[in-house]
This record gives sequence, structure tokens and C-alpha cells, in this order.
Amino acid sequence: MHNKPIRFRFRLSEVRHKEQLTGPHSYSTRMLSWGENCQQGFRLRDGSNVSAGDGVHLLNLGFDITDLSAGHSVLAFIKSNGDAAIIRTTESQDGRRVRGKQKLVKCREKIQAVFCDDHTVTLLSKGGKVLFVDTTRTYIPRPLEAFCNIPVSQVACGSQHSVALTKGGQVYTWGRNSRGQLGLGRSETFIDSPQRLGGLSALPLVLVAAGGEQSFALCVSGAVLGWGRNDCGQLGLGDKADRPKPTPVCYLNTKKSSHISCGKEHTAVLTKNGAVFTFGSGQYGQLGHNSFCDELRPRLVAELFGAKVTKIACGWHHTLVLTESRRVHSFGRGECGQLGHAEESHPSVPLPVQLPQDTNHGPIIENIYAGGNCSFATSVKFLSQEAQEESNTARVSNVTTDVIDKWVSECNSKSWKKIKGEILRTFSSASSMNQIFLDQSNDKHLQTSSKYCGLNMSHARHSFKKLSRKDHVLAEVQDAVLLLLPSLDEMPEGVEGLRIFLLLNELLHWIQRHGTRGTSTTLTEAVAAAAQRLSAESLQVLGDWWSSQTSSTKVRHVGVWKKALSEILCSHPVPRGPRLRNLLLVLQNMYNANGRVAEHQRIPEQTFCVEVSQIFLEEDLRIWRSMSNMKVLDNRPFVLCNFPFVMDLKSKKMAFDIYARNTKRAHQPMIPYGPATESYFFLGLKLKRASLLEGTFKQLAAAHPPDLKKPLAVYYDEDPKLTDVNKRDLFHHLFRKMVSPGSGTFMFNDSETLAWFPSTANEEDKTHFFLFGVLCGLALWNNSVIHLPFPLVLFKKLLGVEPTLEDLKEFSPDVGKSLQCILNYDEDELIKLDWDFIINWDGTEVCLDPRNPKKLLTVLNKKEFVDAYVSHAFNASVEAVFEEFKRGFFRVCDRDPVTLFRPEELQGLLVGQDVYEWAKLKQNTVWDLCFGSSNKQMFWEVFDELTEDQRKDFLWFLTGSRRVPILGMDQVRMEVQVPQLQNGQGYDQHFPGALTCHSILYLPLYSSKEIMREKLTEALITERVFSM
Repeated sequence: MHNKPIRFRFRLSEVRHKEQLTGPHSYSTRMLSWGENCQQGFRLRDGSNVSAGDGVHLLNLGFDITDLSAGHSVLAFIKSNGDAAIIRTTESQDGRRVRGKQKLVKCREKIQAVFCDDHTVTLLSKGGKVLFVDTTRTYIPRPLEAFCNIPVSQVACGSQHSVALTKGGQVYTWGRNSRGQLGLGRSETFIDSPQRLGGLSALPLVLVAAGGEQSFALCVSGAVLGWGRNDCGQLGLGDKADRPKPTPVCYLNTKKSSHISCGKEHTAVLTKNGAVFTFGSGQYGQLGHNSFCDELRPRLVAELFGAKVTKIACGWHHTLVLTESRRVHSFGRGECGQLGHAEESHPSVPLPVQLPQDTNHGPIIENIYAGGNCSFATSVKFLSQEAQEESNTARVSNVTTDVIDKWVSECNSKSWKKIKGEILRTFSSASSMNQIFLDQSNDKHLQTSSKYCGLNMSHARHSFKKLSRKDHVLAEVQDAVLLLLPSLDEMPEGVEGLRIFLLLNELLHWIQRHGTRGTSTTLTEAVAAAAQRLSAESLQVLGDWWSSQTSSTKVRHVGVWKKALSEILCSHPVPRGPRLRNLLLVLQNMYNANGRVAEHQRIPEQTFCVEVSQIFLEEDLRIWRSMSNMKVLDNRPFVLCNFPFVMDLKSKKMAFDIYARNTKRAHQPMIPYGPATESYFFLGLKLKRASLLEGTFKQLAAAHPPDLKKPLAVYYDEDPKLTDVNKRDLFHHLFRKMVSPGSGTFMFNDSETLAWFPSTANEEDKTHFFLFGVLCGLALWNNSVIHLPFPLVLFKKLLGVEPTLEDLKEFSPDVGKSLQCILNYDEDELIKLDWDFIINWDGTEVCLDPRNPKKLLTVLNKKEFVDAYVSHAFNASVEAVFEEFKRGFFRVCDRDPVTLFRPEELQGLLVGQDVYEWAKLKQNTVWDLCFGSSNKQMFWEVFDELTEDQRKDFLWFLTGSRRVPILGMDQVRMEVQVPQLQNGQGYDQHFPGALTCHSILYLPLYSSKEIMREKLTEALITERVFSM
């Protein structure tokens, strides 16, 4: 029968020792023992057994104990001289369990730790060797062959399985696997040789723990992973499903866990701050929550409030804790006396163990142990300063700044050999490298999560910079990392294993700066390949960590992959297999992560761009187009056009122009018989100036869709002359007339500077907008800049990007500002506002939530209101007409090349830019040899005296557009030639002329500056008498 749980929260009263001990440190460790057969088996000095009333015995052993472990049928301990002793427990004929005599283990190795399962003992030597003793057969240990050349730092044992942590940070398991307690994800019920857990290989582990049929690993930053049996919730995962592989205990994230102890079906976790969490079976009250219920998640032992716990230990069904004041408390099953309480005590709450008093003073508890139904504590008369200052801080790497300074300092061959070994051990182990650069300031590394990496990147940067100063040191680091990469697991358990990739990115930067080109490229590509083996979830975490770094760090890291990509793109031929793929995908992950953060935290998108040659783009586009016809997709070559974010605007524009040129050629069929007319080669529009708009729309509506992809040719008033200026004139006048407030075609904002689609349209209007889309597509397809005063949202929608509040702010600043205020308002301000979900848009009253027309604006739905407003303005209200416009646009332009561009780039292609760098126009001008220096000087003096509007008119006169191409004035290369005149004619009577398709200016050799000014300004009158 269990004691009924008491109904109050028990608060411990912590009393510190008041006695101050002085004098020399002379003592022997004495052990306190309580529980099953508490004093049997040990060799005691005569008269040394002091008993308390509750069964706690103080045993004066005559030697110091440094470690102790107890299992179901065996108990073992280590003396301070490194000897190990074992005591077996057997059942007598009447069914009682009886301890045998203490027997010394015959071993040449000095032992530092001991671990017991139900029947066997595992010993760990001071040199890191693992020895195994099957006490049912012999007391002579045998080494585990698997660890002959692998030093081990810790071992933990469950009932019938073992877990080992090597000094290199790797975890091995062996033994019974009936509930997945080996963590191998395999179904074998027993594995007799140690197997490495690859999923933990990159984690900076400091401790492993095991009990019953569950296992745990603890990371240096406090993350906990568990696997094995979980039917009582002993893994703390929130359910009762067993786990055959290590699984993060997310409920302990950021709790600063520092130690784990396991019972048969329960688990206790100690934090650095001295708090204790327990979970699993509560059948005997072993969780300490004043109840006998199971806990599926880690729960704070609130009854220990006020006591800072320094150590924990779990037996089968009971738990011990040691507080900072050196008092021991216990809770759980106590029928064998293992709690050390009075019989009437409550087993489900932590209560002090009744320790015996000797003639001088009570013992100072140094350590506690629990196993099976037994409890132990070691006591001293004087607590050393080291023990008093002992903390729960997990150990971290000993690779310090001084060590790195030693590596890069001058040394002899003997020292260099030792240094090479240290470098190899450090950089070939993901676990070791992982913990070198943890940010330990204010325990920040203990806050590691999917949003925070816990690294001190500044320390890493300075360390790698030091290493890069010595070529031979850097070469050893590179070789070690190349050994490391194949061992990285594709699915690391927990997020801490991902830190290695951030560190490698920083290391690659310094290797590229100081290493040889071939070696650095090889390593960069190897890291990229390892990164692409990660799961999508891991890449997401890695991207979030990277995007939280400083802007300078992010730019530096992007530069690593850009440099490697540029080197590959310079190869002949360019390898289009995994090498190119992996580099592009790394950059893709960075680009995506950059887009997920707030705008002010992003690095410029141009940071990701590389310049690409025309020869490469020609090949890339040929492959890209052919891929659309491929039926088998597995082995498709990787092309840069599938990753437009790495292409700079110049490369994208070049790719689009090449694509358009090739498509136009493909739609110009060879005529096998008869003469070939111009209609075979061009989309010919034969127009009359008196009815330009009507004629254009009529002929476009009648055109065959394939013909729209041919080069555009415009003829006016039966004039058969084909000139590029006709095409530019057409676009100039059509769009000026169509997209104007007076046309009535579009709605305009209050300032009449930006147009948008109307919210009401009939079938005739839809046809009109389809043809308007065709015209816009023709302008882009034929490399013409047009007057298209639409907000950026037009181009976002063409590319499938959702509109935002920023778009509404651009189109209607007053409305956008009001909506932003709504988002900023608190509840009281919104109540005063007294708004509902009804708005007025384009002269029409609209309910944003038709299912709830009386819905009021509140603090809970204000974002819903703003999002609905934006969506109505740019989506719902114009859905029909915009889809027609979009259909017309893509009837001309293929979708693939258009998607190369970002919205603002597509806008710039169509409407140009208004940045006029006239100095570059002068710089790029090419003059005919007929012009002397005086002629050139005269022209530029006249040009400089023009008004800004007149200069823009000159640009239109020269190129057919008043706006500058998206790539800037560098794209306008004016060539000045002398016009040919008939015999007897003088230059002063002629006006300047231009061939807009080639930006050629025909400039007569005027006799004076005044005449040149008069003729040029008259030629710049741009208005033509067109009837639209």
C-alpha cells in the first residue's frame, strides 16, 4: 500500500554547517549506507559501524572511495589508489537477498570509474580503457576489443545495456536492445560489440546516462537527447512511444541541464542553477511531486524550492539529491530502507535523510550514489576547497587562444609532430570542433535552440585568421577537415550538430584568402556536398542561424560560395553535375534565409550575384530550353537559369535577350517553295497615323499567337520603309495615350501619378486589357522602354509575388499610412475609431468579410482587416481584368525567361530608370574621324546649355525613349557621324538626324555654335501630330 499523498507543498529548510574546521586535511573517506543489505559485504574496521535510528549506517572503511555503482546483483567501488572491488548479491534458500564478501579485481590498470548493470561490472581505467567483468564467472576483467585504440571518457549502464562516451566525443552502445535502448534504429534484440551512434557524432557531448531500458546523452550546451523504452514517459518526450534512435527532449531546451541520472523507469535531470526535473514512472513517488502519477514531460520538483541541488542519483525506484548545504534528501520507494526516513514519512516528497552523528560533529557529505534498492553517501571531516567550489558547469574544449598561439609559433620538429596531432584531433572531430567556439559569456551557449546557435563567431573569426597566417598549419587544418566531412551524419540528432557548418563557412573564408586555389576549391565543394546531405529541417535551422549573424559575417560567408562558383563557371567545359549543383543549393539556402528575416536585417540581394559570360549563357539557355522536353528528370543537368538569384542584372538581361532572339528565329520558318514575304519573318503592323490605337488593337487581335513571338515591324501610311524608330514611336505614343488619366481606361491614385486596373469591367473591357497585356509583352520582347506608370505590385503579380501593405503605401500613401496606424493602435484607440470591415474602393462600397457584414475592427482582427484591404485592392477587385492582362503578356513572352527577374528588375526593363548620368554619355560617345576637337567641344557646350528636359528630349531623339535603360547610361553608346549631303548643299541648312535602333547621331558640321544650338533644339521638338 502506498502512503496517500500529502496535500501541501513541502518547503525544505536549508541549514548550513556552522562549524568552521581548521588544521591539516587528515581523514579517510567514510561511507554512509542505507537500504537493502546496507552494511553487508564491506570490510569494516572493528567498532566502526555507527547506526542511526532509521537504518543509515556510517561505515569507517579505512580507505577513500572515489566512485561507486550498484546493480541488481552486484555492487562495485573504486579506491583512491585506483583499485576496484566487487561485492555480489545472491538469493538464499529462503528467498532473501544476501551480499557476499568484498573481492578485489585483479587488474594492472588503475581504475577511475565503475559502472554496474544487473549482473556485470564495467571498469574505466585512467588511460581510457574499458574493461568488462562478468561476475557470474570470474573477477578477472577483460578489455573490450572495440575500444583498444579509442580512449573512453565515460560509461553508463542500464539493466542489460551499456553506453560509452569516447574522449573524441563519440557514443557507442552495446547489450540488450529489446526497447531500442541502444539507439541504433535497428531491430536486433542483442548486440554484443559496441556500435557507434552516427546521429550523435557532431554533437559536443559531455555525459551519457542509462537506466532500466532507457539511455540519454547530454550536450555541453545543456541539450538532452533520449532513446529506448518510454512506456512510462521516462524519456520526457510527452508521450509513451519508445524511441529506437536518439530524440531531443525539447522540454528541457534552455533549462541549462548539467547532469542526468536514470532509475529503472524514471529519470532525473539537474540544471546548472540547482533545479531538478523528473519524469517517467511515479508509481512509488520517485518523482518527488507529492503524487504517484507518471509524468510524460520533465517537471520541476517544486518541493525542493529554496534548496540549490548540486548532485542527483537514482536507484531503481527512488531518488537522492544532495543540496549545496551538504544535506541529502530522498523520495520514492522505501520498503528496504533506501530513503533513510522514518516509517511514517511521505515517500512522494523530498525529505532529509536521517544521517548518524558521531562524537564530534555530523558528517560533511561529499557525494551520493544510488543503485537498485541501495543508497550511499561518502563523507569527509573537511571539505576541500575544490569540492566547495565544484559547479555543475559542463566541461568544454581545452583548445584555447594560447593553444592556437602555440600552433602558429615557431617550433622544432618534435613539437611540430605533437602540434599536428592536436590539430588532427581537433579538426577531424565534429564533436571537438563544435565546442571550441561556444559563447560562454553569461552562459549563452546554454540557450542554444533552433533560433540561436550558441557560438562566439568573433572568437572563431580571430582564431581562423591566426591559423591562416601559417601555410603549413592551415594545410594541416584543411587535411583534418577533409577527414571530418565524410563522418558528418545526414540527420544529426538535435540542432547542435549543425554548428559545424557555420564554423566551416568562416574557416573557408580564411582558407580562400590564404590557401592555394585548388585546395580551397576542393574543400569548399566538399563542405557543400556535406551540407546538401542534410534534411530540409536542418537546412532551415542552419539558414536561420546564419541569417541572425552580423551583416559583415553574412556577406563574408556568401563570398565564399560565390568565389567557388565563379571558379567553376570559368572552367571549360563547365561541369554541370553535383559540383555545380551543391554550390548553387548552398547559395539558394542562404538566399532563402535572407528573405525570411526583416528587411532591415537583410543583406542586399546583389550580394549573391555573379557575372556570367555570354558564351556560358548561350550554352546554359540551350540546355534550359531542351530540359522542358525531357521526360526523365533524375539526371537533368543543372543550369544557372534555374537559380536566377545568383545572376546579376546584366547577366539576366543578356539571358533574356538571347532567349528572345533564339525564339524569334525559331518562329521564322524556312520557306521551301516560292518567295518569302516579310510576314514570314516579322509580326508586321501596317498602321495609319490617323487611327493608331484602333488599328493596332485590331491587327493584334487578328494575329496568330505564334506570330506574336516574331520580331515586331511597324509600317506607317503605306510606307514600306522598315525602321526601328517606327516601333519606338508606336510604343511611345500608344502608352502615353492609353495610360493617362484622361483615357478613362485605368483608375489613378489621388495624385494621378500611378495607374491601376479598374474594379469594374465588361467583356469588351476584358478584351481590351488582354490586348494591353499583349502590347506590354511586345515592348519587353522587342527591347523597348515604355511609359507604364504602374506601382511595383503589377510586376509582383506577374511573377507570382503576393502584394503587401508596402504596395498600398506606394499607390495610395494616405490609405497605406492609415492602415499602418491601425496596426499600431491599441484596443482603446480602435474602440474610439469605431470602424467595421466595410471600405470604399474605386468608388464602390465593399465588405471585406461578406459572411459577417457587421464585423467590427478590434485589436484581435486588425491584421486580418489590413490584409483583407490589401488583398481586395490588388487581387479580388481586379481578378478578372488582371488575369486577361497577364494572359496577353505571356502570350508574347515565355514565362521562363521572365521569371529570371525580380519584380523591381522587371519593372526597370519595361519602364527604364530616371537616373541620368550625362557624364557617362559623354564618356562613351564615339566620334567619326571627320570631327575635329573644335566640333566636339562645340557640341558638348551646346548640350551642357540645354535644360534637363531638353536633354531628356535629346535622349528620346537618340534612342527612342526619354528614360535610361535599366542597366544605366553605360548602355547608351552614342556614335556621332557626319551626314552625307548632295552636291552643292551646305551643312548649316540641315537638322541633326538619328538612327535610334543603333543610337547613331547624324550631326552636320555646323559653322557656328549658334547655328548648331538652333538646329538641335528645333529637332528635339518631340510632339508628333498623331490621332489616336
